[in-house]
Amino acid sequence: MDRHIQSIRKLYKLQRDQMVQSIQKYLPAGVKHTSPEGGMFLWVTLPPGVSAMELFQLAIEENVAFVPGETFYTEDPEINTMRLNFSNSNVGEIEEGIKRLGMAIEKLQAK
Repeated sequence: MDRHIQSIRKLYKLQRDQMVQSIQKYLPAGVKHTSPEGGMFLWVTLPPGVSAMELFQLAIEENVAFVPGETFYTEDPEINTMRLNFSNSNVGEIEEGIKRLGMAIEKLQAK
């Protein structure tokens, strides 16, 4: 079990690092993100006024999905937040997914 946990931790670190690098490369200025020390998710904050729910529809058209952060708030939701999972994709898929997400953000901001 310990070897398996070590293996998973190494893989998740690689995937997390790829997602962070891809966010920095493909998402527009003003996007903020966490860099967690554990877990399987990053929390992303979009520029003010950008709705993650509106972005979700455009992202689906680009064949990429995320969980809008609004669903995690019990009161006063922040509409410009989202949760991204990195544990279920390889590094190539992560980079491509973030690239597509960046294209969807650009489309939303151009509206």
